Amino acid sequence: MENIFLNACKNNQKGIVQTFMKRGGINLDKRDAMGNTALFYACQKGARDVVKILVEGGADVNLANNQSMTPLHMVSQSGNKEIVAVLLDSGADINVTDKEGKTPLIYSIKDGRTEFTKFLLAKGADKSIKDNEGYSALDYATSRGLRDTIAFLAGDTTEKDSQGNTPLHQAVWNNEAEVVKELLKIASIDLNGHNDQGDTALVLACIQNNLRVAGILLDAGADMLLRRLDGNTALHYSSGRGNKEIVKLLLEKGMDINSKNNEGETPLIVAAICGFNDVTALLIERGANLDEKDNNEYSALHYASVKGYNEIVEQLLMGGATS
Repeated sequence: MENIFLNACKNNQKGIVQTFMKRGGINLDKRDAMGNTALFYACQKGARDVVKILVEGGADVNLANNQSMTPLHMVSQSGNKEIVAVLLDSGADINVTDKEGKTPLIYSIKDGRTEFTKFLLAKGADKSIKDNEGYSALDYATSRGLRDTIAFLAGDTTEKDSQGNTPLHQAVWNNEAEVVKELLKIASIDLNGHNDQGDTALVLACIQNNLRVAGILLDAGADMLLRRLDGNTALHYSSGRGNKEIVKLLLEKGMDINSKNNEGETPLIVAAICGFNDVTALLIERGANLDEKDNNEYSALHYASVKGYNEIVEQLLMGGATS
């Protein structure tokens, strides 16, 4: 009989549920093989009236399944405010976490439910809670490009995930130009903050070959001189990825064309190693030191010659390289 009752809750069969409740003798908190209760299934179905019947009958609103998901987790994925209100009024824990450490608020954001997210926050959801991977509600909003959600979630924009990335780092990495713009409007934003690898937002934009985002960051005042832990600058990365337009932008903003990384490599050497003749041509034109050598005493001409990049060799020789 309990299986029939469970199916009635799954299928939103209010009349059958009421009949069982009148008869009595039903264990409202009995769980199936997955650990799901009748209330869990009613929430999954969005069956408001059935949820009310079960809750009024004494169903445990905080009973979790095998994945530690509660009815509130489930309904947060559908965004049903009425059901959430019923659960919260009956003592549901709004900040409960499942096996992955995710709260109902995080599930709401993962599903892109901006208005429902506001509703949960108004009901007391804690936006600072991080899941087992170190990601907070703001991190998920940023990774999904939810500009409106970011606007009211962004309190501490310097908060970092397990890799040291701030929301700004994440927005840049995900090529979310509009989100980057929204974050830059926030007074507390750390434009030049770095993650555990030493990446600034600008360096990540160059790694991602995103000219638009790089331009947005530079216009906002991003520091071009900041380096990664390996000593590479934004110019090294854009040169090593063959992005002539970003290289041009950085040079126009005053970037040191002969800056060296920890290996002693200049952007020209990096471009020559990678075989990007358009970039080497631009760097030569803009006055790069052609004979500069790295820590191994090798120049751009040496690398281009060894790798068989004939066009780059010709460019360097025509430019006056001597070693």
